[in-house]
Amino acid sequence: MGNKENIQKAFNKFNNTITLSGSKRDNLIRGRNGLRNTIKDKFTEKDRLQPKFHMQGSFAMKTTINPIGDKEYDIDDGVYIQGYSDKDMSEWPSTTTVHTWVKDAVQGYTSTNPIDKNTCVRVVFAENYHVDLPIYISKNEDIYLAHKENGWSISDPKEFTDWFIDKIKIYGEQVRSNVKFLKAWKDYKNIPLKGLEITILVAENFYKSTDNDLNSLIGTIANINKKFKYNFTCRKPVRPFEDLFEKKSEAQHDQIIESFKKIEEQLNKVANEEDVDKINDLLGAIFGDRFPKVEKNKEEQEQESYIRTSSPAILRNDGHSA
Repeated sequence: MGNKENIQKAFNKFNNTITLSGSKRDNLIRGRNGLRNTIKDKFTEKDRLQPKFHMQGSFAMKTTINPIGDKEYDIDDGVYIQGYSDKDMSEWPSTTTVHTWVKDAVQGYTSTNPIDKNTCVRVVFAENYHVDLPIYISKNEDIYLAHKENGWSISDPKEFTDWFIDKIKIYGEQVRSNVKFLKAWKDYKNIPLKGLEITILVAENFYKSTDNDLNSLIGTIANINKKFKYNFTCRKPVRPFEDLFEKKSEAQHDQIIESFKKIEEQLNKVANEEDVDKINDLLGAIFGDRFPKVEKNKEEQEQESYIRTSSPAILRNDGHSA
């Protein structure tokens, strides 16, 4: 069995290691369901129609990964305000108003006060996770996000999830694996990228390999680097088609460019290296100690064992073996 097979085994183990654990997944579902019930009850108390909910983001796409150390993990759960679909937008409540409705509804649900962000209300749990609650109103075929600064803005998270799932249908699970590998890389290396940005970059520049995940990852990153040479953008593939890199600083721009160049170079060294110890050093430098050691071939293990057992004994000064 060659290094390629052993490297693939290590990537399979790594995928399992970084995939969101069952206990963390249970925490997110429990927190999400509890908040849904609380919001429904509070809206009813205020004589408002109960909102509907739709899970979105990485959890819905199954690309959420375990955080490193004590970093928070999260879930996005869209809150869809009812009763305004047949009304003119001029009759809709303001975005700050609906934020206040949701914030007041979840106030006191956890010991930490909810955080009212521009795009969502965030509820932080003591178990080191949070639930983000973006707020929407649907009208005809369009979904509008309640953005505190920008007002009601077209943004349909389901469109994006469907777009990504279509990529999985076309290319297979390797797309999802590549997203998780690069999320783990950016977390370990503190690269100024969001999970959404990595998801788009991977899905739009994906290189399929029937050989192994390493080749697919190298090919995908090479495609991303080719794109960056001519166009440093990350445009959302669904409305409103905004460039997510538009607000990156020059320093962030440079760090992202150099980081992608370096990981392509490092992974190519892995692919061309025969020494398993050097392969492990390279993969550890890229992904950290969460990446499992690539095992040596049986022949290499037997050779090492032979060298250890057949080495001549060290002689003491008196000429006798130690």
